[in-house]
Amino acid sequence: MDVRQPSQHETFNFDSWSEIEEKLNELSLSLPYTEDISALAQSRQAGPLSFPNAIAIHPVEGCDGSADGRPEALTFRRYERFARGGSGLIWLEATAVVHRGRANPRQLWLHEQTVEDFARLRSMISDAAAEEFGPDHKPVVVAQLTHSGRYSKPAGVPAPVIAYRHPILDPRHDLPDDYPVISDDELDELQQAYVDAARFARDAGFDAVDVKACHGYLLYELLNAFTRENSRYGGSYENRTRMLREIVQRIREEVPEIAVVSRLSVYDAMPYPYGFGMSKDGSMEPDLEEPVRLINELREMGVCLINVAYGSPYYNPHVERPYDTHEIGGYVPDEHPLVNISTMVDIHRDLARRLPEMPLVATGFTWLREFSPNVAAALVASEEALSVGWGRMALAHPDFAREIFEDGALTPTKLCICCSSCTQIMRDGGRSGCVVRDWEVYEPIFKEGQARNPAVMRELATICRDCHAPTCQTGCPAGVDIPSFVTAIAEGNERAAYEVLRETNPLPELCAYVCPASEQCEGACVQRHISDGPVPIRMLQRYVCEVARTEGWTAMSTPEQLRDERIAVIGAGPAGVACAVRLLREGFRVTIIDAAERPGGTASETIPAERLASHTAAEETTAILESCETDRLQWRMGTRMGEDLTVDDLFDEGFDAVFVGVGLTESIGLPGADRPEEGVIDALTFLRQAKSDRSVEVPERVAVLGGGNTAMDSAVTASRAGARDVYLIYRRSFAEMPAWPDERDEALEEGVHFMLLTQPLGYVAENGRVCGVRVASTVLGEPDESGRRRPIVDEDSERVVAVDMVIEAMGQAPPSDLSDWLPGVELTDRGLIVTRGLSGRTSRERVYAGGDIVNGGDTVVQAVADGVVAAEQIAADLG
Repeated sequence: MDVRQPSQHETFNFDSWSEIEEKLNELSLSLPYTEDISALAQSRQAGPLSFPNAIAIHPVEGCDGSADGRPEALTFRRYERFARGGSGLIWLEATAVVHRGRANPRQLWLHEQTVEDFARLRSMISDAAAEEFGPDHKPVVVAQLTHSGRYSKPAGVPAPVIAYRHPILDPRHDLPDDYPVISDDELDELQQAYVDAARFARDAGFDAVDVKACHGYLLYELLNAFTRENSRYGGSYENRTRMLREIVQRIREEVPEIAVVSRLSVYDAMPYPYGFGMSKDGSMEPDLEEPVRLINELREMGVCLINVAYGSPYYNPHVERPYDTHEIGGYVPDEHPLVNISTMVDIHRDLARRLPEMPLVATGFTWLREFSPNVAAALVASEEALSVGWGRMALAHPDFAREIFEDGALTPTKLCICCSSCTQIMRDGGRSGCVVRDWEVYEPIFKEGQARNPAVMRELATICRDCHAPTCQTGCPAGVDIPSFVTAIAEGNERAAYEVLRETNPLPELCAYVCPASEQCEGACVQRHISDGPVPIRMLQRYVCEVARTEGWTAMSTPEQLRDERIAVIGAGPAGVACAVRLLREGFRVTIIDAAERPGGTASETIPAERLASHTAAEETTAILESCETDRLQWRMGTRMGEDLTVDDLFDEGFDAVFVGVGLTESIGLPGADRPEEGVIDALTFLRQAKSDRSVEVPERVAVLGGGNTAMDSAVTASRAGARDVYLIYRRSFAEMPAWPDERDEALEEGVHFMLLTQPLGYVAENGRVCGVRVASTVLGEPDESGRRRPIVDEDSERVVAVDMVIEAMGQAPPSDLSDWLPGVELTDRGLIVTRGLSGRTSRERVYAGGDIVNGGDTVVQAVADGVVAAEQIAADLG
């Protein structure tokens, strides 16, 4: 059997089976085919497992679990769609048995703390299937147990666990010659993890567990560990198969209530001695003697079903690093897909002939699109396959089984097009799904992942014109040399790009997430006028900063000589941290004081996680400052300034200067309104609660008062938390609204109702709880001191908007006790700190300030710039 016929790769372009047959004849290949696909609708039996039909959902990983391995919203969504699609066998995706064996930080992981979540998932599958097809339709659900072996990335970076040294795969992972091989003792201990996971799967209600041994992962790598010497798990057939056999045997003995199956690679397409099921002459010919022997032994142990797998997606001898590097467009094989499919079918039929007593699941037909059911049905009708599984097809068209049964054919425009975007998402670190057919959910995720792809980012960077007088730089309050930063990315030098960023912006990652690029750097880019749009500066900045943090480039260098002066920085938000970073670089000793328990400031606490993950500011700050010794940097988190700790007290402690970078911490309520006891909340409190508790509940009708960014965040958050109707009440017109355009657009897309030219007047309450907002229409007069047209209330238009909750987002104010702990510092009528020019100096000697407490609320990057300027002024004043 020639399994590596040289043939040019082709995309699918067939309108009839006769056209496929013509190509098969051209390639000297054949595939079974039948017009009668009724065999797929017949019930099936494998040991104790009863299937309502012969169609299976194949295990395709979604990478959308929680950090501790629980299935999350997208996981539940995916499997509910599968259950409602009508397949008789739902083979759950790869689920780790230990944290170390996870292929990514969001891979499912079945352990004691996640059993209840898996039980909910299993129950949901049954309920959804019964609701859709009636109580007699009970799909078999299999939990696939795995250890990713050399492809383990539990923290998002490679952490390989290898069974032996591999001359091709080791270099692709940059493994040194002395990289450790997992020991026999560790493998002995790992068996218990599989047994425990099987017990948890039983408790969660699964019908069977799959002891996965395919596609190059740990148990499969042991099957081809011919070169693992002096080991109970390598060399001879008995030793190489020992791990799989003993795990199966122990599960059968210790967890007899659950069936055991296996997804097993029987042909590795990797030459001996590094491939299982391969001819020992070093060719690419299969030799199924060992796979057949192993499957027979597994059958005798009680394994009731084998899901046949082929090859490894990580191995190709013709390309240097096909899968473990980022590429645009992914890997394209050097053979016609029909060669691969025909090879798999030939091997499967050979196995079926040799193993008449072992039920087999056939796989690998998605590329055939609307003709795949005909090939599958031919195998089932001939009793060469008990069931046939589709993987990527199910992501694209989860109802494909129902369509086969009800219509007798598949609609081509609903099917997987084999673009590999679902796997590209995984390579880019995102949650996987069909970008083409399920685009509303997965297109944004795909694009977010591409923003981490070096090849894509370097290509985007090439559109920068590297202007001699760059207007993008003038649009950046921090004055970043944007052309140099972008050019460095285009040249493939991400580290140099990061150094350019942080030369003037100590917190570039935070700014990349929360600053209005469309109004600043990108808004000033000349490309937006002469091309399809500006250079994607924000995206490039996020990419470089994430790379820098992952690679450990963020740690700050400080001079060897430590200065005697000590500086107190009040506030661990952007202004305070930026000031501290610049002072530390100058050799000062710094103490950061903040009332919160972690750095980040109000922005980190309140900006929704969709735009700024709660850990971003804290992680960036930690990454930058972690190298500072305690004699250089001290933290006083959880320390509030007040009558017990004033600026005078800090000077008494021996500090030589003080920088004040606190934010606007208090919300402004509706003027003149009597607030009901319940149902009215300020925006900052609401956003903090929503961010710290993503399950926060809101009533059906919510009013948000205000028109700034905080109001938009509150409205969008309320809508996503379950409010049916969110009314954004704003007294001016759309043109006067202070929220950034991107923020407004997001609220509009979310379906928020904009009530413009509407003045909130007060509240209506019943039994102490708000039930409405009194409002009146306005008309716009002449501009007021803000420069915007003043709203004039039409008193005759007063009415009530019925709501169940009101979020006040009408602005923020400085701490009410600011003057008490900051004596001698001049404040404005609004309670803001007055500074002298751009220096950050206040009216009190050796007291400096910057950020929102000075400017009344501006961008994060402006706060960073203020902190840097103040630090430079402190250094100059102290000599």
